[in-house]
Amino acid sequence: MKKIFIDAGHGGRDSGAVCKPFKESDLNLAVAKAAGAELGKYECEVVYSRAGDTPTRINDMCALAKKIGAAASVSIHHNAGGGRGGEAFYWRGDAAARRLAGLVAREFKAAGQTLRCAEGEEPGVKPSYADPPGHNFGMCRVNAKNGIPAVLGEYAFVDSPKDRAMIDTPAKLAAEGRAYARALVTFLHLKKREVKPPDEPAQPRLRAGAAVRLEGAKLYRSSDALEAARTVTGGYYLYDGLTVRGRCRVTKREEYVCREPARLFVTGWVDREALRYG
Repeated sequence: MKKIFIDAGHGGRDSGAVCKPFKESDLNLAVAKAAGAELGKYECEVVYSRAGDTPTRINDMCALAKKIGAAASVSIHHNAGGGRGGEAFYWRGDAAARRLAGLVAREFKAAGQTLRCAEGEEPGVKPSYADPPGHNFGMCRVNAKNGIPAVLGEYAFVDSPKDRAMIDTPAKLAAEGRAYARALVTFLHLKKREVKPPDEPAQPRLRAGAAVRLEGAKLYRSSDALEAARTVTGGYYLYDGLTVRGRCRVTKREEYVCREPARLFVTGWVDREALRYG
């Protein structure tokens, strides 16, 4: 099963961009959880950099992504400093990461966000050429070195009124998370998990004399009768607890259970599915 590493950027004392009431580290975590929830519908395993407001270190996160054998990594961020629009960064020269960045940008646009442009690149896609010590772009560089396609996404500017309108409710952050998830689903060719029907409630073991209730149940003269003789409602007892062709014999009185000859004491046959207990 393919594994995906999702980094909710910043955390702990490192709050990232702040523009009241927004704190980037909180936004990033909400989006990461939404992305993971959507990916839970597919055949993959998601590993997060953090589950709460805790600090993270780039080298530790990259080491974890390598340890789990991540098939892809996304680092979720939000921008600040004047501007508008979304963009996805990849490490220069990493063709696979560039393709993932293109998919992320495409899903940003599909979610209604405008895209920033870089010369020579498709809208919303930008190469990262340098990362000062401890800089978040190190996630792209180190993961690329480890053979893991990695993208750092900046969906919106927290200090842009128009961009703030894209992230100002939990529902909008969830939509952003689904955008990341859809990009990863396409990139990794993920298949949806099979949804198994809920288990049917266990029925008590059939036994002679068990009390049952019937509600408008069809009553047959034999186990193979095609037409019902009538319908019945009320309390009955299993005559012998046996099932033949999906039907059981019932009797009206407890003292008639297993008495012979059966034709004198059996009320009739009913479908096993019609039995109600308790």
